[in-house]
Amino acid sequence: MQTTLVKLLLADDHVIIRRGLKVIIDNYFRRTQIFEADTNAQILQILSKETISHAILDMQLQDGNILEIFYQLKQQYPHIRILVYTMNAEEIYGPRMMQMGATGFLSKNSNESEIKKALELFFQGKEYVSAILHDRLIEKKQQKSSPLELLSEQEMSVLNRLLLGESVKEISFALDLKATTVATYKARLFEKLLVTNIIDLRKVVELYQNGNQA
Repeated sequence: MQTTLVKLLLADDHVIIRRGLKVIIDNYFRRTQIFEADTNAQILQILSKETISHAILDMQLQDGNILEIFYQLKQQYPHIRILVYTMNAEEIYGPRMMQMGATGFLSKNSNESEIKKALELFFQGKEYVSAILHDRLIEKKQQKSSPLELLSEQEMSVLNRLLLGESVKEISFALDLKATTVATYKARLFEKLLVTNIIDLRKVVELYQNGNQA
């Protein structure tokens, strides 16, 4: 258990998830001051006002994907340790988030003992990856990357929003990009993933998330 006060930012778009994590943290890590957010905008607002040392972030928040601001977070607040806690497939997003500078990647499918283990390492400043992600990182070094892992952060942001059913216009507004720029990213995605429509795009993403190489 840590002896110094930890100022923790907990960001998730579901209040029940935040409450559950707070119970675990309060039970095992009592010297913790917790700030809550459910949007990317709130994350940036809190960080601008508070000296946060640790952050537990879901990937999908109410106003977008954490990938849309992750690079900014690491540039402006390089001292903050970040644990990604999400339902997003760890085989796909785990390696990417670790490469981008996350301290750990924890699946929401994890049981309480695994969550406690991850938090212990996290608060100690050590890296956490699950056994599944550990094996995936080793495989990744030995195999060719999947097309999803080769996408840029901006392409991944557009991809996530396309899969949520958003139009080019809606994505353009959300990401503050020209519609023509979003259309270009969409075309690149279709080209890189060898698809011609959203239905096939969704199938290809599901295929790679399930670990079945096409």
